[in-house]
Amino acid sequence: MHNIYRERIFRTIGSEKMAVKIFVDAGHGGTDPGAVGNGVIEQYVNLSVATQLAALLKAGGYEVKQYRTTTTENVLPGKSADLTNRARMANEWGADYFVSIHTNSSPNPAANGFEAYIYRLGNKAQPLAESIVKSFVSRLGSKDNGVHAANFAVLRQTRMPAVLLELGYLSNPTEALNLNSPAWQTAAAEAIYAGIYNYVKPY
Repeated sequence: MHNIYRERIFRTIGSEKMAVKIFVDAGHGGTDPGAVGNGVIEQYVNLSVATQLAALLKAGGYEVKQYRTTTTENVLPGKSADLTNRARMANEWGADYFVSIHTNSSPNPAANGFEAYIYRLGNKAQPLAESIVKSFVSRLGSKDNGVHAANFAVLRQTRMPAVLLELGYLSNPTEALNLNSPAWQTAAAEAIYAGIYNYVKPY
């Protein structure tokens, strides 16, 4: 159990509490489509879910910054430079948490499910990731693929607890239909929001 890591973050100016700051990263974008499968393009799914998540967080009282807000928005040339820039922006903004939205793909068309990645198992991002996974699979009925460690740049270079979420597999025909559905994208954003809220309140 990771309750020892559970924390309610807030900053104060005088006696005034400041909202928790969450950086929402819509993976890929611009000339980088991300994964493509069954006629669905990852960057569009990521952007839709990230934008709806950011709106929910703002409405819920969190302070939010979103990386990439349009499908035509250019990202930095060179994948490494772009990923470093995302982490740099979150660090400079002073985010309390970093949430990156992605969509998966596999050579195996039967691969399916929702999973979360953090830099190291046992770090302060793990209970947040577990809360999001629990919310997502219970609300959307996705297979629970758990929380895993990964050496992704946006997880390694951020200075706050950071999670990278893989919503499902574009390479799976059934999941691709879901991922391309506006109603499913809205439900996905709501499930992620609930997982965040269940772990850390906005104030």
